[in-house]
Amino acid sequence: MDQEQSRFLDPQSPYTLFLILILLILSSEKDLESHLEQARTFILETKRSLESIRGGFDIMQANLMSFRTHLMSIDK
Repeated sequence: MDQEQSRFLDPQSPYTLFLILILLILSSEKDLESHLEQARTFILETKRSLESIRGGFDIMQANLMSFRTHLMSIDK
């Protein structure tokens, strides 16, 4: 286990304490599975949206590089 992973398992880490708090709150709910499914859906949709945004930036950068190359060839 590397240092970064062991840091997240540290009992005094704020991330670990936050995770424990969230799990305790969720465990007191009767419909825990539906809450977890909603959280899962939210996380997956956020991931998908960020991947789309990243793809858009990559395409925009490629287009700008192509445009720049075209402008440089016109100047010569």
